[in-house]
Amino acid sequence: MGPTHRALGAVFGVGYGVSMGLPVAGVVGCGTLGTLTAAGVTSPDVDQRRGWRLADTLTPDELLGGHGPMQHRGITHWWGVALVATAGWLTGLLPLAGDGGRGSLVAHAVGALLAGWWSHLAGDLVFGKADVRTGRGPGIPMMPWWGHVGLSLDVGGRLERLTQAGLWLVVAGQVLAQVGLLGRLLDAGRTVVAGP
Repeated sequence: MGPTHRALGAVFGVGYGVSMGLPVAGVVGCGTLGTLTAAGVTSPDVDQRRGWRLADTLTPDELLGGHGPMQHRGITHWWGVALVATAGWLTGLLPLAGDGGRGSLVAHAVGALLAGWWSHLAGDLVFGKADVRTGRGPGIPMMPWWGHVGLSLDVGGRLERLTQAGLWLVVAGQVLAQVGLLGRLLDAGRTVVAGP
């Protein structure tokens, strides 16, 4: 699911940049940053990395119930963590965005990284499968590490691959719209199909 997570992270990141009224370079930068926290070691999937797995093995977190907060799609996938981080960003960093300088750069970079994190949660809500071995449900946890809900669509299946391709088309459309080319391309397409 990594490539699809990155595509969704780009959509969320570019969407963040557009919604904040950033120039094209800022929008593309936000899209790039969104991919960094959408998949891999800097995403909620940090819970699949060797160091995290070792810490989970050494920590008796299962005593807390529900296979513990350190399980895959546990505490790192809980929307509450992302919400607390977003609230901190809203109150601590976003006010700096108005200065147009370094404060703005930092505030928008963190906003794009948060967009990527949220995109990962959205992706797992749709494609995250249940784990029969541990009893974890599909999707993401509604409580800190239990009470999973999601659609449980096939990870790596045909629908996910189609979704990934569609997401990259959305990113292209977002960027083309920002540079003023999307409308022109659509008009040209209509002219080709319908005639002059």
